Amino acid sequence: MVHRYDRFFPNHSISLYLHWPFCLSKCPYCAFNSTPIQDLIDYNQWEQGFFFALKEAAAETSSRPVRSIYFGGGTPSLLPASFIADVLNQIAHLWPIDPKVEITLEMNPGRITSHLVAAFKEAGMNRVSLGVQSLTNEGLAILGRRHTVEESLLALAAIAEHFENFTFDMMYAWPGHTLDMWKGELGQALSYQAPHMSIYQLVVENNSVFGSMYHRGELLLPDEDVCADMFEFTQEATEQNGLPAYEISNHARPGFESIHNIGYWLYKDYIGIGPGAHSRLTLDGRKFAMVHETNPQKWLVSILNNHKVLQEKAELTPEEQVREALLVGLRMTNGVDTSKLALPLKDVIDPTALKYLEEERYISYDGSILCATATGRERLNALTAYLIR
Repeated sequence: MVHRYDRFFPNHSISLYLHWPFCLSKCPYCAFNSTPIQDLIDYNQWEQGFFFALKEAAAETSSRPVRSIYFGGGTPSLLPASFIADVLNQIAHLWPIDPKVEITLEMNPGRITSHLVAAFKEAGMNRVSLGVQSLTNEGLAILGRRHTVEESLLALAAIAEHFENFTFDMMYAWPGHTLDMWKGELGQALSYQAPHMSIYQLVVENNSVFGSMYHRGELLLPDEDVCADMFEFTQEATEQNGLPAYEISNHARPGFESIHNIGYWLYKDYIGIGPGAHSRLTLDGRKFAMVHETNPQKWLVSILNNHKVLQEKAELTPEEQVREALLVGLRMTNGVDTSKLALPLKDVIDPTALKYLEEERYISYDGSILCATATGRERLNALTAYLIR
């Protein structure tokens, strides 16, 4: 049995992630490598920095077609459209581009106009991801978002005017959030008929403002039963509205799944460019984990002065590769094709745990595809900790 999404990544294709580290303000739940803009940005220097970093990455991978390109952050929609166009032209100069390449730009509501969206489409984008997060001004305030509900709806309308393929993010289980509130919010969100939605439960990360508040006892979150009810309602409502889950937090009409993210979950090769960007890349049959220098200024100075990216690089053992592949792959509703793993499944899991999880219907395994059931995905962190040695 072949995993249904393998067809998206022919001929050893790769994905590129371009990280723009700057945003207008840091959200209290955010643990990404992003920093509020404090000074004027020299876009010419940053463009040159990305050019040099792309050239360095292409030196070892220039024969491999690029299947997806993703501009994330931070807030890359703060970039001039000309910057995006120049970077895409450089990528096309360095690599062959898959004819069906998916090119995504993350945007935040606020300052989003039809003219701006059109400019990004002209620059080469064919997909947009909008960070709405909540459709209540109360929720937006608690989550530290700078935009209003009205600005979110204006941005959604502008994006839908120019793009067939787009998605927006929603977040539930924030402080004070109730199931009834979430039912109303999600119902409103689904009424806009986006072809894709990413719907996340708030996760409190240690290296975030919310993380510090939580450990001081200053952050009161909905209890586990309420969170479980919110998750189950989300699965039911999206399914009923033609957006079935294809991953634990991602829902799409068939044909509008995120190619770029599927690459991550299938453990395909990807190259991260920019401060703090991560890569997983196979070179001469060996798989490497790489991460760029996280400090934006240090990253830029290094690349401009030496034409080399400051980064850590470590070869992954077969055991590490399988663990990583299972941790990301079990998030998908179609599971993991164990025949593609670097080692036999029995070498990295507890067979007694697998048998128990199958009996309890948290896991299904036909000898090829290992899949978490809907009930299993609801408890995925505990499930993987129990299963993987």
